[in-house]
Amino acid sequence: MSAIAVGASSDAPARARRPRSPRSLRVTKTIVFYLVLSVVGAVFIAPYVFAFFGSLKPESQIYTVPAWVPPAHPSWSNYAHTWGNFSQVQTDFSTYFYNTLLVTVCMTAGQVFFSMLAAYAFARMKFPGRDAIFWMYLLTLMVPNIVTIIPLYTIMDKLHLVNTYWAVFLPYALGTPYTIFLMRQFFRNIPQEVIDAAKIDGLGDVGVLRRVVVPLSRPVLITAALIAFVFSWNNFLWPLVITNSQNHYLLTTGLANFSTGPGTGEYLNILLAGSMITLLPMIVIFIVFNRYIVRSIQLTSGR
Repeated sequence: MSAIAVGASSDAPARARRPRSPRSLRVTKTIVFYLVLSVVGAVFIAPYVFAFFGSLKPESQIYTVPAWVPPAHPSWSNYAHTWGNFSQVQTDFSTYFYNTLLVTVCMTAGQVFFSMLAAYAFARMKFPGRDAIFWMYLLTLMVPNIVTIIPLYTIMDKLHLVNTYWAVFLPYALGTPYTIFLMRQFFRNIPQEVIDAAKIDGLGDVGVLRRVVVPLSRPVLITAALIAFVFSWNNFLWPLVITNSQNHYLLTTGLANFSTGPGTGEYLNILLAGSMITLLPMIVIFIVFNRYIVRSIQLTSGR
């Protein structure tokens, strides 16, 4: 019995020194990975949660109750007051919303349509200097948008379009280098045999694009539309420069104008309610088009 006990005790340090199994290491890494993701997610989500809580608080609780404490008696009237008249400046917030929706729809439709035409030309049509022109155009991705603001403003001023809806979306509605590049790469992956078969059946380039390329490219077209919609909805600098009247302000410029106005601190709950209304369409788009957003990440990562 004593020999068995000695043998058992001598095996204990050996078992203690035995390396952990691959399965236990994998479980540990997974737990650590999700813990890190949870912390990062909480950091990004916290400002939106605080803003939502603030939009439901009465004015007297904005600075007296901590931001992370939900309101005891939510005040949904802040949203109704925001939508009707935007606080003390009596600005119609719904006008900002409709302006933004109009500009966003026009910019998204124009950008997808014209980018599709340019991408097809660069991907499937043959003409002198095609690749050189494409790569020179793609180089404009390296130019910051702020560099082009003064030339764009000068052009719009010469065309007498300053402080109009046209000036807000025209610079982006005719296509962007990134969208054209995204579509061109997708179009190039369509088998040439499919294009040749369509041309043998008597279709020209317009027919091939409309009846063959567009149906096969629905994922990338939806991805491009989502990217254009989000960019247009959140666009701030150019609308701020090109518009100067309340009737033409977008949501971003309207909120910025109110946040810098006199007495803003007295109406912070109204401003937060307006911010939540502005955020709502983006949340809806994410819920509805979640799989296409994931697909857009895959496309942009080069997969």
